[in-house]
Amino acid sequence: MATALDDVAVVLCRAEGSMNVGASCRAMKSMGVTRLVLARCPEYDEAAVRTHALLAFDLFEAAERYESLGEALSGFSLAAGFTRRVGQRRKENVAVEDLAEACSRRGGGPIALVFGNERDGLSDAELSLCDEAVGISSSELFPSLNLSHAVQIACWEIRKSLSRRAGHEDGLANGRAAAPRASTEAAAIDIADALQAAGFFKIAGRPEAEAFIRSVAARAALSESELGRFSSLFVKLGALSASALDRGASRE
Repeated sequence: MATALDDVAVVLCRAEGSMNVGASCRAMKSMGVTRLVLARCPEYDEAAVRTHALLAFDLFEAAERYESLGEALSGFSLAAGFTRRVGQRRKENVAVEDLAEACSRRGGGPIALVFGNERDGLSDAELSLCDEAVGISSSELFPSLNLSHAVQIACWEIRKSLSRRAGHEDGLANGRAAAPRASTEAAAIDIADALQAAGFFKIAGRPEAEAFIRSVAARAALSESELGRFSSLFVKLGALSASALDRGASRE
């Protein structure tokens, strides 16, 4: 029987250890999450993966592989990147509990839980491809979590929140589907084009604006039709502003 957990996938980006990948499969399946995506990952020692995955080795066998994280995330409506690092130029972290609660309210649409390399996590560029930056609270005495432990906690929180909201173990039935990443990216480009036509970007700032628009649309779980209406408002505004600028220039 299909459940809301079918819309949740774990994406491992540049994960190096065969044992860690196997243990992550086991952590996922114990929580009912069965879709594994591997982005920019090496070939693994399958014997080591099997040893640590046990009866969850089928997740590894069915894993989707991509050459880049951007390609791996293209079909998701929301991508949540897990990181313990913070900084002025990095996204503001939300707690994993808050992410789980937000996911339980989204309705339909596939969600990616993204985890980076065991040694250095997600890079700034990789995190910029995600719509949320998510932190897992840990002690300052030793704040770093093993990859599979982080996967287990994330999947547990998602499962718990879905179960509580639906009132039964297997989660929440899908409602309105959120637009996929390809649509939010296209809308962000259209809106940025409109803003640029209106003279909004004088020198720089367009890439950051596009990423912001895409992220807001993803976190708001806009449907395809809502996204189209939202985008059209800016496109019309841009056309009006460009026309006004042309009229002003012709009078000079």
